[in-house]
Amino acid sequence: MTSSSPSPVHSIEDYSPNLWVTPKVHLRFDLDPHLTVVRADYDVQLNGNVPGPLFLHGENLEFLSLRLNGAVAHPNEYRVTDLGLEIFQPPGESFQLTVENRICPNQNTSLEGLYQSGSMLCTQNEPEGFRKIVYSIDRPDNMMRFTVTISGDPTYFPVMLSNGNLVSEGVPVEGKKEVVWEDPFPKPSYLFALVAGELVETTDGFVTKSGRRVTLKIFVEKGNEGKVGFAFDSLKKAMKWDEDTFGLEYDLDLFMIVAVEDFNMGAMENKGLNLFNAKLVLADKKSATDETFESIMAVIGHEYFHNYTGNRVTLRNWFNLTLKEGLTVFRDQWFTEDMTDPHVKRIKDILFLKEYQFPEDQGPMAHPILPKSYTEMNNFYTVTVYEKGAEVIRLLSEIVGRDVFKKGLNLYLTRYDGQGVTFEEFVSAMEEAYGSPIPHIRGWYHRSGTPEIKVTEEFDPKTKEWVFTISDPKGEGQPLVFVNSYAAFDQKGNVLDVGKRIQYGHVDQVRVLQTKEGNKPILSWFRSLSSPVQIQSNLTKEEIRILAEKEPDGVSRFFAFQNLIFSWFARALSENANESLSDILEIFSSSFKKNLDKTYFSFYLGFPSLSQISEHLQVFDYVRLNQLRNEALGTISKSFTKEFQFLYEENRKTIPMQTKEEIGKRRLKNIALYYLLHDPNRGFEQLAVSQQREAKHMSEEISPLRYLIEVNSKEKENVISLFYDRWKTDALVLDVWFAAQVSSGERKSSVVESLESHVKFTQKNPNKVRSLYFSFARNPLSFHEETGAGYKLIAERIKQLNGINPQIAAGLAKLFAQTSKQKGDLPKIAKRELEGIQNLPQISKDLGEVVGKIIQSL
Repeated sequence: MTSSSPSPVHSIEDYSPNLWVTPKVHLRFDLDPHLTVVRADYDVQLNGNVPGPLFLHGENLEFLSLRLNGAVAHPNEYRVTDLGLEIFQPPGESFQLTVENRICPNQNTSLEGLYQSGSMLCTQNEPEGFRKIVYSIDRPDNMMRFTVTISGDPTYFPVMLSNGNLVSEGVPVEGKKEVVWEDPFPKPSYLFALVAGELVETTDGFVTKSGRRVTLKIFVEKGNEGKVGFAFDSLKKAMKWDEDTFGLEYDLDLFMIVAVEDFNMGAMENKGLNLFNAKLVLADKKSATDETFESIMAVIGHEYFHNYTGNRVTLRNWFNLTLKEGLTVFRDQWFTEDMTDPHVKRIKDILFLKEYQFPEDQGPMAHPILPKSYTEMNNFYTVTVYEKGAEVIRLLSEIVGRDVFKKGLNLYLTRYDGQGVTFEEFVSAMEEAYGSPIPHIRGWYHRSGTPEIKVTEEFDPKTKEWVFTISDPKGEGQPLVFVNSYAAFDQKGNVLDVGKRIQYGHVDQVRVLQTKEGNKPILSWFRSLSSPVQIQSNLTKEEIRILAEKEPDGVSRFFAFQNLIFSWFARALSENANESLSDILEIFSSSFKKNLDKTYFSFYLGFPSLSQISEHLQVFDYVRLNQLRNEALGTISKSFTKEFQFLYEENRKTIPMQTKEEIGKRRLKNIALYYLLHDPNRGFEQLAVSQQREAKHMSEEISPLRYLIEVNSKEKENVISLFYDRWKTDALVLDVWFAAQVSSGERKSSVVESLESHVKFTQKNPNKVRSLYFSFARNPLSFHEETGAGYKLIAERIKQLNGINPQIAAGLAKLFAQTSKQKGDLPKIAKRELEGIQNLPQISKDLGEVVGKIIQSL
């Protein structure tokens, strides 16, 4: 915790290599939840020409001793501060340094460094948690070979794990057991991991393409060992996919995962010892939804793929976070596309981008994927760095082609193995594999905001061509490269032309021959979002309708239908209060007659959420939008009651398996139920209750609960109690239960207050906080309620979390970023509440940076 005095700003211009490095370290841990002693023996080497002071980072540590070349250092030779340990005159260009300190894991509620979760002690060191364990050069460009000795009472710590290979395990002496781990690969301190506690070991194996057997282990708390089968399958699929796709074979003989109940992030790629939020490891058909299963597969893939893109080749500095995260998100997206349905996966990724990243790009937290400065690095683990970063890598792969991309990645990994690099080395490797420079690709790393592409058109009577001008009018002096995949159609939806243009700079022109009928062609631009842009075009309602029905690209067809729905809302909000839904109903009608893939069809039928509608239209009258949305859903339900009933019955009998067919059936059944529950006559509520009672898969059980709460059914309290009684002993399922009760509908602050007093809720568990407070704050009807009650509630909880878990408090504060757009007095109320947070006597760096930026926008 820091005082309210200004914190230093780290600027990319100020980066320089460290004067000293520690290429080798031997760590020793004498474990105790109350008081753990840590000793580090470093080989220290000069990393420059002129010796100078050596600074070791250290925060919240109790300093014990310092030795230089084995001799106890005199107090005049060094200085200990709240930020670290400075040695004024190191004893040579290379020397041995031994430092000892104490820490208190069970009092560490920030969940950074070494902390207690349930019966185990575990670490989280990215980005700067290692300095909360031991004095160190805690920078990503300081690569070390680690040997780790762990000593502890085997009664409390029967399992003691670290990175790499187990080289020795001693018989307990005087009540203590010792194990030694050694990692043969150099890594920065953020990739160090330690776990010790009462854990159950589950084991599997994988044979690499060279015939080497790798032992796979997942460690869980007792009682959860039956929920790891899907995680093992996902890991083996990821290992094989990385071999088949990129030729990358796992480089150790052991790969371990630990499921942790208290974890700020989703997962962490520590070399050979991945730590996971338990919700992204543990799953079975009864307790996990289809979305959870897919998330587990994607995140396990993501962390495994980091073994090369992040671990073997890592970062020179934290400004380049997207180098590993954007690249690895793209790799896990590619993997998931190959394992599931590429169209559906791409739809999900674009929906996420539009709902979360585009708004970040337009708000006070906007930043380039390569930030220029930061106060607290934790605040830059953002959807911009991750998801927009992945879109930039996708765009690059579209320019060079997937085969060249594979060659470029292997060139990059081979050339820079064991090094910390920047995005420049990655892009240069891709250009070398491509055979030519890629103009303006680097602009994507430095320019913030979502490009708004404008499409204008004119007819050339001499050539009989329509000329479409594609421009980036707000790009100003920062030109970008765009990939524009497009298709042209006639007025009947027949394909006239399909193409892909690479646009270098602000303007490009696409020429399309006149249609046979003499009409202008209908153009579908940036198909499957081939560049992360927003598009302004003057397509008519009829042209959008044709694309929504005829576009052969499933992703673009889906978004054309979404745009048709958005255009109806835009008209209905104007003077046309009784605007007809005829175009939308026509698409629904024709879609029932098509033989579409079940999973894709379930997405195609999906109606945009209140947040999606608001964000697309930039209209924030949530009460009015919600009224229109319910009216539209009611009309669709009444118009197609028989069709939805048939769809429900056709897919009613499902098998609780994770196959494409069964997932599709569950999704279709649920979407049909959703529409039926919006029937104004409310004749299908008992159908929902029955589905919940009889469900054999969590996707079938949780959906009726969510839907009945959203429509404010008289059955909602009944199904809330029914669900709790069934799952009250499963912490992860209860996270879903908490979230369902506040994430939709007009849920007052009193609902949150009632739930946070529940015996199963605690502010010390990040999953619980996310399930309740974050879900409430993402419900626009509740959070942006006109009296400001939602703002007041969340602001008070942020103040409480500041003293418990600053990282989670800062994440919750980011949800105030959209308050400047709200109507009436809400921006003033938000500013007042945020200023109250800013005036906390001991506001954390994490929270202070976020709140300060948002206040400036109000």
